[in-house]
This record gives sequence, structure tokens and C-alpha cells, in this order.
Amino acid sequence: MIGKSQMYKGNRISPSQLIMLIKLAGQPMYGYELLKALREDYQGVWDPQTGAVYPALHRLQEHGLLFVENKEGKDHYSLTPEAEAWLDETLATLSSGMLFMARTMEIMGRAYLERRGEVENFIPLDERSPEERLKHLREVKDAFQNNLRMLDTHIAELEKELKQ
Repeated sequence: MIGKSQMYKGNRISPSQLIMLIKLAGQPMYGYELLKALREDYQGVWDPQTGAVYPALHRLQEHGLLFVENKEGKDHYSLTPEAEAWLDETLATLSSGMLFMARTMEIMGRAYLERRGEVENFIPLDERSPEERLKHLREVKDAFQNNLRMLDTHIAELEKELKQ
């Protein structure tokens, strides 16, 4: 599941480090830019601090997952090819668990609001606007396509190994 650490070549990768890798997979960023993106994504839930983010980035670099390039006095972080491959594999193995957790969080969110008498503030997926539902379904489709690509890769590798 997403709440527990992952491993990369014997190194513990925390959930927050995994999220940093996911953010950096979308585009390279310098440290403060990543910090702002994390704060925006987790607004009201988690307030990442420089004292945690920068050491985490350095550990990811030490593990060989990040490449750092200094541009105009700022360290820009991007994934190494090894990190790209590891992240794809890790996300593929986590996707069914993430879908389960998303539904669990929806149920828990509704229960929390019901207990507070604020259930009217909860909007289930099937009651959201068509645009929001379409966005959600596309994200789920992308996750499944990624899983299928990973399965195809593993199948091809095993077939190649068996032919040798």
C-alpha cells in the first residue's frame, strides 16, 4: 500500500520520497519549486518543510534515483533512467492498492462528514460534474494502461529468458 515504505536496492524510500519522485517524473524541478508543488497538492493536510524536503532529495540522489544539475545557481532535480524504471515498476505494483485506498478514503471521508453532520459537503464520484468524472476515469485508464505496459515488459522478458 502507499502508506508503507518502498525499497530500492536495499534503501528505504519513504512515502513522501515516492511522492517527490512522482512529481519529478512529470518534469524536472528545483528544490523550492518542488516544495511549492507539494504544498499545493497537500494543502490543509501536510505542510512540507525545507528541513525535510531537501534532505530527502539528497538521500534520493545518494541512492542513484535523482540527477542534479545546477542551473543559474539552483539545483534542478530529475529522475535517473534507473529511477524511471523503478518508479514504473513500483507504481504498477501499487495501482490496485491505490484504487482500493481511494475508495476507502472516500468511504472514510463520507463517514467523517456524516458524524459531523456535514454530509452535504461530500460529493461522491457519481454525483460530480461530467468534467470531473471524465478526468477521474482518464486517470484510472492511464493507471491501467501503465499496468498493461509493465505486464507486457515482464512477459517479454520472461519469454526471452525462456528462449535462451
